[in-house]
Amino acid sequence: MRKLVLIGVLVLASTALLMAAGQPERAAPDIRVNPPGTYPIVDEKVSIDVWTMYGAVEHDGNYEDAAFTAWFEDLTNVHMNFVEIVESQAATERLNLLLASGDLPDTFMNQHMMTGQEVFTNGIFGNFIPVDDLIENWMPALNATLEEYPEYAAQLVMPDGNRYSFPSLEGTCYHCTMSHKMWVYMPWLEELGLDVPETTEEFYQMLAAFRNEDPNNTGQSDTIPMTGAESGAWNAGPLSAYIMSSFIYTDLGSFLRHTDGQVEFVANTNEWREGIRYMARLYREGLIEPDWFTQDAGQLRSTVENPGPALVGAVPAGWYGVFSINSWDGTGRFADFHPIAPLEGPDGTRQAVYAPFAIQHQTVITRNADYPEVIARLNDWFYESVENREIGNNWFWPDEDYRWLTEEEREAGELLARDFSVADFVLISEPTYGEDRFWDGWRRLAPRWEVGGGNAMPPEWADDPTRQEWRLAEATRDLYEPYRSDYYMPPGLIVADELQDELADLRQLIIGVGGAPGLVEQFYAEFVTGARNIESDADWQSYVRELERAGVNRYVEIMQQTVTDAGY
Repeated sequence: MRKLVLIGVLVLASTALLMAAGQPERAAPDIRVNPPGTYPIVDEKVSIDVWTMYGAVEHDGNYEDAAFTAWFEDLTNVHMNFVEIVESQAATERLNLLLASGDLPDTFMNQHMMTGQEVFTNGIFGNFIPVDDLIENWMPALNATLEEYPEYAAQLVMPDGNRYSFPSLEGTCYHCTMSHKMWVYMPWLEELGLDVPETTEEFYQMLAAFRNEDPNNTGQSDTIPMTGAESGAWNAGPLSAYIMSSFIYTDLGSFLRHTDGQVEFVANTNEWREGIRYMARLYREGLIEPDWFTQDAGQLRSTVENPGPALVGAVPAGWYGVFSINSWDGTGRFADFHPIAPLEGPDGTRQAVYAPFAIQHQTVITRNADYPEVIARLNDWFYESVENREIGNNWFWPDEDYRWLTEEEREAGELLARDFSVADFVLISEPTYGEDRFWDGWRRLAPRWEVGGGNAMPPEWADDPTRQEWRLAEATRDLYEPYRSDYYMPPGLIVADELQDELADLRQLIIGVGGAPGLVEQFYAEFVTGARNIESDADWQSYVRELERAGVNRYVEIMQQTVTDAGY
């Protein structure tokens, strides 16, 4: 048994959990881990192997040279050895290969690294160790945080009763809860004298006008009424939840809706078929760019940012930075794409897809880690205070990069956070997302815990289109909140161990995994592009039978049991 000499605490029994079944024990040098809340964490420097990912839209991925990295090493006496930093579009494939290989780093860290279900699977398989004792004995800040917010703490507990991760919570990203938005290029509406569409039929008429009436004044048939990206672009895929939810509530991660404790599969209903009919009509009449089904985010952005005339009229996306450059360094078209409210469908359905706040599984410790207590203490620093969170994530320092609101300012209620609640502090300067983003903090790599409030959005941001947080919050409040649906699946659901393999097989067939489409998306694309005829009852019944053969009824049973077991 490897030894740890600890100051002021007992040796944790949890160290035995480092070993997966059948794996020989690994010896590690003796170290002294200092008590929680004291720094440095260790007196003799140690190195931790870290795997992480980054999103190119907001970071350059150069965590090794970020100012916070050197500062944090000086504080903790722990060297972060970044064994791999993968861009988000390639991260899923690379992560799966690494997990399958067993050649694991000490820790995986990133806010969007993996789902709770994936964490649980790797936990019971033995890739990740339980962290309950680490939280209790080494992480007083996280422990206090979880006690204060039991509704989020419950999401961290897996069906076997263990916790396998340290969480993040971005509970101020109001616009993220209703992120299936449609962005329309307003100069074309103005050029053609069109009103903002309110119904699916009016939206069709708008797209037809974009195709027929030369809104970019080139004298050519060069406009693209609507497009998106099949990969790498947040909520910009050709299977658009924004459009399909005008026919039936569409959760792209499950194709389920939940009401009064009951779970229903939506992608084999008559309403779903009507939604496909609508999309097939758009495709057939040249209102959808065929490349939408194959292009990635970079290709989409190149088209929107065409240095000549504007070419694109509408794009579904989580925010406009997905398809345009959010700065005046590009064409500036980002400022002229505005979101529109959910469309009313033929039967009067009008709803915004809603995703309640849920924890992200930020950090896991692998069975190969020599110093799990050190990793726990490293992470706990971020939960200790708002100041630590801002330094770590953004390299923002109090009185240099932000200041706290005065009591008078809080009572006035004019300085609002990104969820439009009263803010806690005001940024003195803030970077704007754009091309070639360098960030001196550990954005997405560092844990964060935000439940309302946070940094203020100065009122003058309302007139600055580069300030995406104001635009997104305002649009969500004014256009999407009035239509927020209650059909959402409960957040943080984890399926029982004995159902894991069966559900994984069902999801692979029906939903798809790792970028490979399942039956729903495959048939959707074939129906929309005309490879199959959505008007043919024979073709439709062929699709329904394929779902039945794939086990869609069993899939619903498992998810119903999971929802029921979780107390919903």
